[in-house]
Amino acid sequence: MNTEAKKILLLDAANQNTLAILRHLGKKGYTIDLCSHQKACLSMFSKYAEKKFIIREPAKDEAGFIEDLIKILSTEKYHLVMPVGFKSYRACARHQDLIKKYTNLIITSNENIELAADKRRTNEFAEKIGVPVPKTFVPLSAQEVEGLQLSFPCVVKAPFESGKNIVEYAQNREELLSKFNAMVAKNNFKSPDLPIVQEYIVGGGYGFFAYYDNGVCKRSFSHHRIREYPVTGGASVCAESFRDPKLTEYGRKMLDALKWNGVAMVEFKQDNNDGIYKLMEINPKFWGSLELALTSGVEFDQMLVDKADGKEIATSDEFADVTFQWVLNGELFHGLERPLAIPKIISTLFYSKKDIRFFDPMPNLYQLAYIFVHYYKKLKG
Repeated sequence: MNTEAKKILLLDAANQNTLAILRHLGKKGYTIDLCSHQKACLSMFSKYAEKKFIIREPAKDEAGFIEDLIKILSTEKYHLVMPVGFKSYRACARHQDLIKKYTNLIITSNENIELAADKRRTNEFAEKIGVPVPKTFVPLSAQEVEGLQLSFPCVVKAPFESGKNIVEYAQNREELLSKFNAMVAKNNFKSPDLPIVQEYIVGGGYGFFAYYDNGVCKRSFSHHRIREYPVTGGASVCAESFRDPKLTEYGRKMLDALKWNGVAMVEFKQDNNDGIYKLMEINPKFWGSLELALTSGVEFDQMLVDKADGKEIATSDEFADVTFQWVLNGELFHGLERPLAIPKIISTLFYSKKDIRFFDPMPNLYQLAYIFVHYYKKLKG
């Protein structure tokens, strides 16, 4: 493989999955530059990072982010630009015609990104095409919440993707009203864009992941989430590759109907009451547990590079059976909050793959130092 001429600009250097891509493609010999709005962040410490650019944050200044990005693309010559985080994906999708004047960008339509970002529209779309969803309420006022006919516990979540996990769990109606109103006030939500209320699905978390080429599924992968952080519901800190035709059916049904392009994740929970997979969300970008897929032999990042090369991506759903742990800023946090899980965490270490890389140690040392920052922030509230 001739990688010398393949220069890639990788965005969102602070993200865990960005580091996975950087190490995976960097080890293959690609030249990779990084962008971030933070000077000191996870991927910046990797030995595979070449040039490092500080640009404006898309969540706060999308126009400035695009202006900075175009300035870099017009100065340097890149084979491909690869956003990773949601806000970068959304901004790049909105301005993809402009970006594609300077380099390759493999991404779905802006319309698809916006549908995936709106949890209300996502649920409506899923129901329309026959993909199961949790019972969902879309209140237009706090008064409506008081009259909802629902069982407890239930979930209160932001109506749209914001790049961070805005979700609360209510055990009774009083708690529901309190957490609903607090979420509205904290995030300045206004009608009709108020938090949605969903039934709480008791069951395991599962994900369907895929690379699509203009509406055609080329490669797919699935996982089962074993542990997560926060422990009440969050990113995977331990997960395993997984196979179930029904999970694949529902995941493909969503992305086929949207004529997807590029990578995506469709997240489900399997309801313990009826065994049915129920949609949680579409993640219209690279997902946090990407490293599990890469370790299982499904090289989603390489597929984007190959597509930019004009290569045909072979159709396959084959992958290895792997259990993966994100140790320092994942399993450690989970174990400290749920001590009864510590024996299982330790036993898993004997056979799992892990995100600690001795050939590229500095990002892991950064993670180690961040443990103290994490708990300092929690103590401050």
